[in-house]
Amino acid sequence: MHVLLTNDDGPINDGSCPYMKYLVDEIKQSTDWDLSIVIPDQQRSWIGKAHFAGKPLVSTYIYTKYSTEKPNPDINKYEGPFDHPVKRYSDNKEEYQEWCLINSTPAACADIGIHHLYRQSKHKPIDLVISGPNFGKNSSNLYILTSGTVGAAMEAVTHGVRAIALSYAFNSMDHDFNTLKEAAKISVKLIKKLYTELTHHPEIDLFSINIPLVDSLKLGQTKIEYAPILQNQWGSIYTPQETLNDKRQIQFDWTPDFKRVYKDGLIDHNHTDSRVLLKEGISVTPLKAAFQELQTLSGEVSLDKEDLSVTKTLLITIPEDVYVYEPLVSAFKTLGYNVTSDPKSVPKGSPVFHYGEYEDIDLDLVHDKNYFIPSYIYRKALIRKHYLANTVHQYVAKYPNSILKRAVPENYQLELDYAEFLDDSLDDAYELRDAINEGDKVWIVKPSMSDKGQGISIFKTVDQLQAIFDAFDNDDDEDDEEENQGDKKQGNGLILSHLRHFIIQEYIANPLLLPAYDDKKFHLRTYVVCQGNLKVFVYKNILTLFAGSSYKAPTELEREIDLSGHLTNTCLQEEEDPLVVPFWKLKGISQCDKDKVFDQVSEITSELFTAATTVDKLNFQPLENAMEIFGVDFLVDDNYNVYLLEVNSYPDFKQTGDDLKDLIYKLFKLVASEVVDPMITKLDKVEVDANLKQVL
Repeated sequence: MHVLLTNDDGPINDGSCPYMKYLVDEIKQSTDWDLSIVIPDQQRSWIGKAHFAGKPLVSTYIYTKYSTEKPNPDINKYEGPFDHPVKRYSDNKEEYQEWCLINSTPAACADIGIHHLYRQSKHKPIDLVISGPNFGKNSSNLYILTSGTVGAAMEAVTHGVRAIALSYAFNSMDHDFNTLKEAAKISVKLIKKLYTELTHHPEIDLFSINIPLVDSLKLGQTKIEYAPILQNQWGSIYTPQETLNDKRQIQFDWTPDFKRVYKDGLIDHNHTDSRVLLKEGISVTPLKAAFQELQTLSGEVSLDKEDLSVTKTLLITIPEDVYVYEPLVSAFKTLGYNVTSDPKSVPKGSPVFHYGEYEDIDLDLVHDKNYFIPSYIYRKALIRKHYLANTVHQYVAKYPNSILKRAVPENYQLELDYAEFLDDSLDDAYELRDAINEGDKVWIVKPSMSDKGQGISIFKTVDQLQAIFDAFDNDDDEDDEEENQGDKKQGNGLILSHLRHFIIQEYIANPLLLPAYDDKKFHLRTYVVCQGNLKVFVYKNILTLFAGSSYKAPTELEREIDLSGHLTNTCLQEEEDPLVVPFWKLKGISQCDKDKVFDQVSEITSELFTAATTVDKLNFQPLENAMEIFGVDFLVDDNYNVYLLEVNSYPDFKQTGDDLKDLIYKLFKLVASEVVDPMITKLDKVEVDANLKQVL
């Protein structure tokens, strides 16, 4: 294979081009590649794919020996430059490597190297152009769009030659010999791998590689990931001088804010080339050497017609430090929306999507055709546990073959103001008393209007249920005493008389357990997106939320049962990092079983919202100008049967944590582009992004 090596850092040098000699020596030592080198005769960074139009170019030559076998101060020494190839060096190819220097840009070096120098002398074309390794990373669009390293690789593609741009990200100017040797070994192996990918994937023109020069860098251990480019922006990279020179010209100094770019990378938690580098991994980005056209506008452009376009606004009234603020703003800005937190600044008569808490929705504008909201006004049929039980019960009575018949465990409703009235309540709910007294099942009690796992417990007997309600009343009494003493209550704050409605449900005692996660019980948090009246989508990036400790099947239940292995609410695990894993990355479940689970999730969701719109139209009223994201929780048993647990409005998105925040960015990007914007523009999208599965 004939390889052309170029760069944008110029001749090897301890200060401006300290890495390239290591790569050259590794290529000569570990490959049979026919290596040719053509590089600029001086530093040409930040020049992109430029050429010096109209300027004649000349070549000079330098020669190096293998010098990176061990550390020495002369690693980057060379002989020359000479005005022409020197025969005594050129003929001794085993000992010397020739480097051709061109007084121009990296792109020009690629052109000349491909067409005019070594192709003729060696009588075979260039198979691959390698540009780099660059002195510094080329991650994020701010760097990659200006990079001479990437520019040379893109130039090669325009000449019909596949290319790889290689960059080393450094944290220190103190270059460690062993780290650079390891980086060179990884580079050569990775280039071999990616060259094969280029032949198998003709749609890819070039790859951009970023390798971090860190102590942890190790062949076979450092993670290598395909990653998209971080999309970032900055202000001016120049600063005007306050004083004028003798010619009264204003001087603008070169002052790019590199620290801000680094901080932007820290804030953005999407899976990008910059995020991979921050994790001390190697990023690989497949690229096309082309500008990307958009299909946003089409047809004839008329200069005679009045511009009827209107401003679309995102009115966001949640605080800036709320977890979803940033992904929301980013998603809508990408679509060209004006973003504001001040309702008074919204242009009159223009469409606005108001994202705020339920209480912030302007009910006077709910039926305004230009006012779009993030929540339905009436949806108790789903989000209140006893209403949900009624919804499902009435629906399966009418449609006994519905999957909801199996997917919702046997359940009963109990209304209770004080613990001493439990017997009276069970007299009214005699079927529940009979079911408990059979003694063959474990039951779970859930307050209908509590959240975050508060008030949930499990039991087997009526006496145990009585003890649970007695504890509520005791907490109430203690709360009264502490309030009289001016102390703050430390319990969960639940008061029985405030709860009143309870769901008693058969406990699924055989949950699916995975040894890879210490046999901890888990539930699936699924984001379900509803649009207008009514389309329902399941977001495929489901989360798996694990309990705090390993699961032990309930047998004889004690009064003070440890619920840490039974409750999977992450908010109950504040003293440790909750275990949250993307569903599709779960270990110990085959792809076939994952597909089976997802199909059930989709069918249950479809039937659930069909039920809500069918049997309880008073308490679930979809609106044409509204959408809502529900957090729907499911449990999977050891036979891969899926059960519906509950439906949450305004779900807690921060359960994903920072590591999985890209899933939330992606969700809100899809919500903006596939759900909200089509409502505002009155565009009925026939096909939506594959990450949203339409189930209704």
